[in-house]
Amino acid sequence: MRKTLVAKVAGIAAAIPMLVLATTGSAHAASGITWTQRATDHCLMWHHNSDGSNWLSGDNICWNDGHKQGVKWDDSQSGLENQTGEYWTEKVNGTGVCLTAYWAPSGSNTAPAYLEPCSGPANYYEQWKEVWVGNGFQLVNRMTGWCLDANGSGSVYTTACDPNHNNKYQIWY
Repeated sequence: MRKTLVAKVAGIAAAIPMLVLATTGSAHAASGITWTQRATDHCLMWHHNSDGSNWLSGDNICWNDGHKQGVKWDDSQSGLENQTGEYWTEKVNGTGVCLTAYWAPSGSNTAPAYLEPCSGPANYYEQWKEVWVGNGFQLVNRMTGWCLDANGSGSVYTTACDPNHNNKYQIWY
Protein backbone atom coordinates (compact mmCIF):
# COMPACT_ATOMS: atom_id res chain seq x y z
CA MET A 1 0.00 0.00 0.00
CA ARG A 2 2.83 2.38 0.88
CA LYS A 3 4.53 1.66 -2.48
CA THR A 4 1.30 2.46 -4.31
CA LEU A 5 0.94 5.78 -2.47
CA VAL A 6 4.57 6.71 -3.16
CA ALA A 7 4.12 5.80 -6.84
CA LYS A 8 0.97 7.98 -7.11
CA VAL A 9 2.68 10.95 -5.44
CA ALA A 10 5.71 10.54 -7.73
CA GLY A 11 3.44 10.41 -10.77
CA ILE A 12 1.60 13.58 -9.74
CA ALA A 13 4.88 15.35 -9.01
CA ALA A 14 6.16 14.42 -12.47
CA ALA A 15 2.95 15.61 -14.15
CA ILE A 16 2.85 19.10 -12.59
CA PRO A 17 5.80 20.54 -14.58
CA MET A 18 4.26 19.17 -17.78
CA LEU A 19 0.97 20.92 -17.02
CA VAL A 20 2.77 24.19 -16.31
CA LEU A 21 4.66 23.96 -19.61
CA ALA A 22 1.48 23.16 -21.48
CA THR A 23 -0.33 26.22 -20.14
CA THR A 24 2.36 28.92 -20.50
CA GLY A 25 3.73 30.79 -23.47
CA SER A 26 1.84 31.59 -26.63
CA ALA A 27 -1.82 30.88 -27.06
CA HIS A 28 -4.57 32.06 -29.29
CA ALA A 29 -8.02 33.32 -28.79
CA ALA A 30 -10.80 32.35 -31.15
CA SER A 31 -13.05 34.23 -33.51
CA GLY A 32 -15.05 37.20 -32.34
CA ILE A 33 -12.74 38.38 -29.59
CA THR A 34 -12.54 41.97 -28.36
CA TRP A 35 -8.98 43.05 -27.53
CA THR A 36 -9.01 45.24 -24.43
CA GLN A 37 -5.99 47.09 -23.13
CA ARG A 38 -5.05 46.29 -19.52
CA ALA A 39 -3.96 49.87 -18.62
CA THR A 40 -7.11 51.68 -19.74
CA ASP A 41 -9.78 49.00 -20.33
CA HIS A 42 -10.22 50.55 -23.78
CA CYS A 43 -10.85 48.42 -26.85
CA LEU A 44 -8.73 48.04 -29.96
CA MET A 45 -11.11 49.65 -32.44
CA TRP A 46 -11.38 49.59 -36.23
CA HIS A 47 -12.74 52.58 -38.07
CA HIS A 48 -13.69 52.64 -41.75
CA ASN A 49 -13.86 55.95 -43.60
CA SER A 50 -16.11 56.72 -46.56
CA ASP A 51 -13.01 56.96 -48.81
CA GLY A 52 -12.27 53.29 -48.10
CA SER A 53 -9.40 53.91 -45.69
CA ASN A 54 -9.17 52.20 -42.32
CA TRP A 55 -7.64 53.30 -39.04
CA LEU A 56 -7.09 52.03 -35.49
CA SER A 57 -7.76 53.60 -32.14
CA GLY A 58 -7.60 52.49 -28.56
CA ASP A 59 -9.79 55.16 -27.02
CA ASN A 60 -13.21 53.52 -26.76
CA ILE A 61 -14.58 52.10 -23.53
CA CYS A 62 -15.19 48.37 -23.94
CA TRP A 63 -17.86 47.92 -21.31
CA ASN A 64 -21.47 49.05 -21.43
CA ASP A 65 -23.84 48.06 -18.61
CA GLY A 66 -21.56 45.18 -17.68
CA HIS A 67 -21.36 43.79 -21.24
CA LYS A 68 -18.25 43.82 -23.38
CA GLN A 69 -18.69 45.69 -26.64
CA GLY A 70 -16.44 46.81 -29.44
CA VAL A 71 -14.81 45.50 -32.57
CA LYS A 72 -14.59 41.74 -32.89
CA TRP A 73 -11.29 40.27 -34.10
CA ASP A 74 -10.70 36.85 -35.65
CA ASP A 75 -7.48 34.93 -35.12
CA SER A 76 -6.51 32.77 -38.04
CA GLN A 77 -3.61 30.58 -39.04
CA SER A 78 -4.93 29.89 -42.53
CA GLY A 79 -2.97 31.32 -45.43
CA LEU A 80 0.12 32.44 -43.50
CA GLU A 81 3.49 32.82 -45.16
CA ASN A 82 5.89 30.21 -43.68
CA GLN A 83 3.54 28.94 -40.97
CA THR A 84 5.27 27.80 -37.77
CA GLY A 85 2.18 27.26 -35.61
CA GLU A 86 2.87 30.16 -33.24
CA TYR A 87 1.68 33.15 -35.30
CA TRP A 88 -1.80 34.38 -36.20
CA THR A 89 -3.43 37.09 -38.23
CA GLU A 90 -5.67 39.51 -36.33
CA LYS A 91 -8.46 40.21 -38.79
CA VAL A 92 -11.46 42.46 -38.22
CA ASN A 93 -14.43 40.09 -37.99
CA GLY A 94 -16.26 39.75 -41.30
CA THR A 95 -13.73 41.76 -43.33
CA GLY A 96 -10.54 41.17 -45.27
CA VAL A 97 -8.70 43.75 -43.14
CA CYS A 98 -5.68 42.74 -41.02
CA LEU A 99 -3.80 44.36 -38.14
CA THR A 100 -0.38 45.27 -39.53
CA ALA A 101 2.87 46.80 -38.27
CA TYR A 102 5.97 48.00 -40.07
CA TRP A 103 9.40 49.17 -38.96
CA ALA A 104 9.85 52.39 -37.01
CA PRO A 105 11.05 55.46 -38.88
CA SER A 106 14.75 56.12 -38.37
CA GLY A 107 15.45 57.44 -34.87
CA SER A 108 11.96 56.65 -33.54
CA ASN A 109 11.13 54.30 -30.68
CA THR A 110 7.57 53.74 -31.95
CA ALA A 111 6.27 52.35 -35.21
CA PRO A 112 2.85 52.64 -36.81
CA ALA A 113 0.25 49.93 -36.33
CA TYR A 114 -2.58 50.09 -38.79
CA LEU A 115 -5.02 48.12 -40.89
CA GLU A 116 -4.62 47.02 -44.48
CA PRO A 117 -6.24 44.47 -46.76
CA CYS A 118 -4.96 41.04 -45.77
CA SER A 119 -2.32 39.63 -48.10
CA GLY A 120 -2.53 36.17 -49.55
CA PRO A 121 -0.52 34.58 -48.07
CA ALA A 122 -0.41 36.79 -44.98
CA ASN A 123 3.07 38.28 -44.80
CA TYR A 124 5.20 38.61 -41.66
CA TYR A 125 4.01 42.20 -41.05
CA GLU A 126 0.44 40.86 -40.65
CA GLN A 127 1.38 38.01 -38.30
CA TRP A 128 1.22 38.27 -34.50
CA LYS A 129 2.26 36.01 -31.64
CA GLU A 130 0.04 36.12 -28.56
CA VAL A 131 2.33 35.76 -25.56
CA TRP A 132 0.60 35.14 -22.23
CA VAL A 133 2.19 37.31 -19.50
CA GLY A 134 0.02 36.40 -16.50
CA ASN A 135 -2.76 38.99 -16.79
CA GLY A 136 -3.20 39.20 -20.54
CA PHE A 137 -1.27 38.89 -23.78
CA GLN A 138 1.49 40.83 -25.42
CA LEU A 139 0.72 40.91 -29.15
CA VAL A 140 4.16 40.60 -30.79
CA ASN A 141 4.57 41.35 -34.48
CA ARG A 142 6.44 38.59 -36.32
CA MET A 143 8.50 40.87 -38.57
CA THR A 144 9.51 43.58 -36.13
CA GLY A 145 9.41 41.67 -32.84
CA TRP A 146 7.72 44.71 -31.27
CA CYS A 147 4.56 44.73 -29.17
CA LEU A 148 1.23 46.35 -29.90
CA ASP A 149 0.97 49.35 -27.60
CA ALA A 150 -1.42 52.26 -27.11
CA ASN A 151 -1.37 55.37 -24.99
CA GLY A 152 -4.10 56.82 -22.81
CA SER A 153 -5.27 59.16 -25.57
CA GLY A 154 -6.03 56.30 -27.95
CA SER A 155 -3.04 56.24 -30.33
CA VAL A 156 -2.13 52.68 -31.34
CA TYR A 157 1.42 51.77 -32.39
CA THR A 158 4.18 49.25 -31.69
CA THR A 159 7.22 49.61 -29.43
CA ALA A 160 9.92 47.35 -28.07
CA CYS A 161 8.30 44.74 -25.84
CA ASP A 162 8.74 45.20 -22.10
CA PRO A 163 10.50 41.97 -21.06
CA ASN A 164 9.30 42.38 -17.45
CA HIS A 165 5.66 42.87 -18.54
CA ASN A 166 5.29 46.01 -16.42
CA ASN A 167 3.99 48.15 -19.30
CA LYS A 168 0.25 47.59 -19.00
CA TYR A 169 -0.27 49.53 -22.23
CA GLN A 170 1.24 46.50 -24.01
CA ILE A 171 -1.03 43.98 -22.32
CA TRP A 172 -4.31 43.01 -23.99
CA TYR A 173 -7.05 40.69 -22.82
